[in-house]
Amino acid sequence: MPEELAIGLDIGGTKMAFAIADRQGRIYAERTLPTKNSAAVEEFFDSLGNFLNAYIDGNAAICGIGIGVPGPVDSQRGLALQAANLGWERIPLRAALAARLSRRLPIFVDNDVNCGAIGEREFGCAGSVAHFVYLAVGTGLGGAVMIDNRLLRGASHSEMEIGHVSLDPVNGLPCACGMRGCLEMTVSGKGIVAQAHHQLINYPDSRLRQGEITVREIIKAAETGDSLASHVMREAGTALGIACAWCVNLFNPRLIVLAGGISQAAYPLLEAPLQRELNARSLPINRTAASIQLAKLKNAALGASALVWHHRHQEE
Repeated sequence: MPEELAIGLDIGGTKMAFAIADRQGRIYAERTLPTKNSAAVEEFFDSLGNFLNAYIDGNAAICGIGIGVPGPVDSQRGLALQAANLGWERIPLRAALAARLSRRLPIFVDNDVNCGAIGEREFGCAGSVAHFVYLAVGTGLGGAVMIDNRLLRGASHSEMEIGHVSLDPVNGLPCACGMRGCLEMTVSGKGIVAQAHHQLINYPDSRLRQGEITVREIIKAAETGDSLASHVMREAGTALGIACAWCVNLFNPRLIVLAGGISQAAYPLLEAPLQRELNARSLPINRTAASIQLAKLKNAALGASALVWHHRHQEE
């Protein structure tokens, strides 16, 4: 057993991923638990404290806790500012959990996409890269930027909301944010499904007419040449390529890391239109400096645990 271990928690709207890992990213315990987001906040933290204490009390090697949550986070104060799918507003996550632990431990809280980027920095494909962009294409589209080994931070803790940059503010599909044509409405799980429904009338022979339209079914249909599914996935790849070009021109990264379930499951369908748009829309001096890789980490809780080691490195 290593001398030091970190706990990682990735708290989502329906489930919470838990892991205990060492500085090399080796996992020693992991579980997935229901979030029970209908529970009162105090009840949630009471239950979480009891769960964590069962591990903390039996393992002196545990030296810190990293927590990833959706939405803007004030990482300095440990506040979850607005986690809509949890019903949280300005929840003092660090303080609430610290009060329930059986011994004092450093607790680090950050946005879940930032945790993914830090996880790739500590354990994944960005280990030696000082300047990189991290794009998470899952249910939604989020991003994080590391510049000179430090995360880009915003004035209101809501930086890199690239999913809500509009491609077509006039004719694009409406987004939950209130705008139209957001990138997220073309390249994300919910966007891909919305685009398939929107275009369905134009493709009478599509197999997607035969049942429920899901991301999984769209990807499977595109892989077999279905015309509607192929069109939707090309559009998603095009939008992702535009997003990558923006990031290359704005941040001049050495690396773009593509994470999230859609990137992992559908990259062969996304790659050609992505590369076409990236080549067409980015400055050559920026484009030639950057490469694209798929994320290595598959465990969100491992990314959260990396917060502990990342903050250690910042202090050293």
